[in-house]
Amino acid sequence: MAIENNKNSDDKPVKTENLELKIQELESELTKTKSQLDKTLKELHMCQGRLSEIREEKEDLNSRMRELELMKMDLKLLDMRKIEDENNKIQHRIHVTKKLLDEARDDLKFREVVIKDLEEQKVLDKVRGKSPDSLIVYKNK
Repeated sequence: MAIENNKNSDDKPVKTENLELKIQELESELTKTKSQLDKTLKELHMCQGRLSEIREEKEDLNSRMRELELMKMDLKLLDMRKIEDENNKIQHRIHVTKKLLDEARDDLKFREVVIKDLEEQKVLDKVRGKSPDSLIVYKNK
């Protein structure tokens, strides 16, 4: 064991063996630290990859959600259109029925006039075979 004139920060002579042991300890610690760093870097890359996958999955899910919302809106719009079409059909039926009822009412009123005219027809006109004007119009309809 040789003592050299190596001095540490306290200006004391340091033995070479102690320095070699210290170097070995530091090298071992450095190797261990590098190993931990490599492991941590691998984990970081793995986490970044997983994070990228999760982001892609999130975008895909958001896209699918938007598609579903659009589909829901399309269904609601389709339902509204069906209801609107049904309402239009009903309104048309109401209009046609009202028109038919109005025509029937007008026809009944006219028939009442014809009946009244026939009832009020004079006997002489009946014998001559003369028909009331309203009856002639009714027959020509």
